[in-house]
Order: sequence, then structure tokens, then C-alpha cells
Amino acid sequence: MTHRSAVLLAATGGFLAACLLWAVLIAPRAQMVARWDAPDGLHHALILDDGPDLTSLFGSVRRWRLYLGREAESPSYGHFVPLPDLPGVDRTNWQQSRVVWFPAGVRFTFPTGHELYVPARAYQGGR
Repeated sequence: MTHRSAVLLAATGGFLAACLLWAVLIAPRAQMVARWDAPDGLHHALILDDGPDLTSLFGSVRRWRLYLGREAESPSYGHFVPLPDLPGVDRTNWQQSRVVWFPAGVRFTFPTGHELYVPARAYQGGR
């Protein structure tokens, strides 16, 4: 192995190690922004902030998700719906959403006026 090849290999390895460290340190950790409980007390709706969208090169685009399921403290299994990063909508705005639970599903009205209906079969039951 020549000196030039060794330097190139070391530089590539260092770059990959730096990328891995960066990904681990900045890895998105979902934080609960808002919570609504169904009248039955079994199901919950959460707005989750997954942090900045790392695929966005410019701007401060965030990744938001709506979660519907039974696990309110650590949502992992349930129904997830990606939400758009709407202009002017931040953590406090999501909390102002209106949520109405029906036996057949749940309707969300977001601060922007957008509405989303999720049928109960999407989040009730199990595998």
C-alpha cells in the first residue's frame, strides 16, 4: 500500500466515523408535543416532534407525526401519520388542534383549518 493510498483510506475512514458520530448525536428523538385521550381511556392521540428533517438542506423543516394507539408514554406500536411542516405552525400551535372522538374514528382539525379523519380500524385492535 502506498503512502497516498494509506492517507486516502484514513481520510475516508475518518469521514465515515464523523458521519456516524454526527448521526448518533443528532438522531431524532420523538418528543410528545400534544396529547388527547379517547373517552374509553384506552386510546391516545399524540403529536410527535421528530426533530429537524435531515434531508432538507435549507431551512428549518421539522418532521411531525400523529400517533394513534394505546401506548401514550412510549409510542412504538400503533398508527402513525406523517404531518406536513406547515408555515407558522410550531409546537404550541399543534396543541390548539381540536380532536373529536367518534366510535367509528377520530377527527382532527388543525390550527390551519386542515382536517384529518382516521378510522378506528386503523388504530384499534392489533395484529
